[in-house]
Amino acid sequence: METTILRIKKIISEKLDVNCNMDEVTPETSLLEDGIGLDSISIVNFIVMVEKEFDISFSEEDLNMDMFSNLTKICDAIDAKQN
Repeated sequence: METTILRIKKIISEKLDVNCNMDEVTPETSLLEDGIGLDSISIVNFIVMVEKEFDISFSEEDLNMDMFSNLTKICDAIDAKQN
């Protein structure tokens, strides 16, 4: 999971239009307004980037707001798709 978190942190800090660096993002960091502050368009962009990075595809049923509550939960979702 640690490698997955590092890859996600890299996406957030280098590819999304957010004002944070990798060191500011922890496994407990929320991707939503109470954390990084992704809006609906940024979340869609993030999902697309994650799907490309990990060569997975999320269905509508897979996606829910709880999944974005922190990096650990998005990592769990990615791991579930890869297995």
